[in-house]
Amino acid sequence: MDSTISSSASLSIPKFRCFDPTYAYSPTAANHRRSFSNFSPTFKSSSRVNMVDIENYERKIVTGDAGYVLEDVPHLSDYIPDLPVYFESNEVYACIVTCGGLCPGLNTVIREIVCGLHYMYGVNNVLGIEGGYRGFYARNTIPLTPKVVNDIHKRGGTILGTSRGGHDTSKIVDSIQDRGINQVYIIGGDGTQKGASVIFEEIRRRGLKVAVARIPKTIDNDIPVIDKSFGFDTAVEEAQRAINAAHVESESFDNCIGVVKLMGRYSGFIAMYATLASRDVDCCLIPESPFYLEGPGGLFEFIEKRLNEQGHMVIVIAEGAGQDLLNECMRTMDQQDASGNKLLQDVGLWISQKIKVMALHAYALLPVVFTVTDIEQNV
Repeated sequence: MDSTISSSASLSIPKFRCFDPTYAYSPTAANHRRSFSNFSPTFKSSSRVNMVDIENYERKIVTGDAGYVLEDVPHLSDYIPDLPVYFESNEVYACIVTCGGLCPGLNTVIREIVCGLHYMYGVNNVLGIEGGYRGFYARNTIPLTPKVVNDIHKRGGTILGTSRGGHDTSKIVDSIQDRGINQVYIIGGDGTQKGASVIFEEIRRRGLKVAVARIPKTIDNDIPVIDKSFGFDTAVEEAQRAINAAHVESESFDNCIGVVKLMGRYSGFIAMYATLASRDVDCCLIPESPFYLEGPGGLFEFIEKRLNEQGHMVIVIAEGAGQDLLNECMRTMDQQDASGNKLLQDVGLWISQKIKVMALHAYALLPVVFTVTDIEQNV
């Protein structure tokens, strides 16, 4: 029995394959009845799979010796052709780089890439690029193996280090070419993803056989196409602490307002989700929804109404909200950080000062104390 099992359970390492759109599977072109073990689909270059074909698809049925019947529904893999091999496992020389700001889960992603390449595809040559993009031409490298990355998911930050800026396309591609790297895994936010696209275009222009894989990384959740990036849930959870602290302090004083500024740049996902999760927030200001301060329907009118109702309130504001109002008096739109992102003004401090000025006029004749608690939470 042992010899039967060992001879029939031969293992093979998957190959790196790429999809050729000229091939598509037509279920109507062949007899669909097959078992799990001997399914081998037929592909035709001029046919396409459509919903009618899927509905007419005959399900796989397996009948066992004991009388059981196993019926399976169509799966996407049944319609994917046997793709040609693009990289042999022993030829792969991969590298991983992390760029931009820190994000919860970076080491976990590095670990899974290394372990996935090793255990699923038999790739033994994986290189870690230290210090972001500039690490390609100005820093050391780290050989990455499953043993090296075994426990890194328990640490914060990134074992590879990171940096902003340093994107020199020519030097980066030169380094990739000189080292013989043929798979590049780039982990970063929106600016990093733009840089990865430029690197890919340069690689294609030179005609190099190099694959570039981009892994979106941002707690702001501001990268299109994906629904949610890793680290976002942690950011929302951490924001609860700041909101809770502001709520406790605001309800402890008469006419006290707790102002919590959260990260997000020009995206209000952290502020919005943290507000929905907290239930203690009276007003949430995000970049996607412009607001104004004075006049009917303005922020000051709402603040005065809420203070009259309950005597305290909590305001959550995303760091990118209200920037148009700040720029009317602070002309700094041309300033950028190392990654090329526009520097944002401190909207939390600005709106706190505006509220204090408003309160001095609105409550000047009343014997009450007005307090603004400004909490900035960087997660």
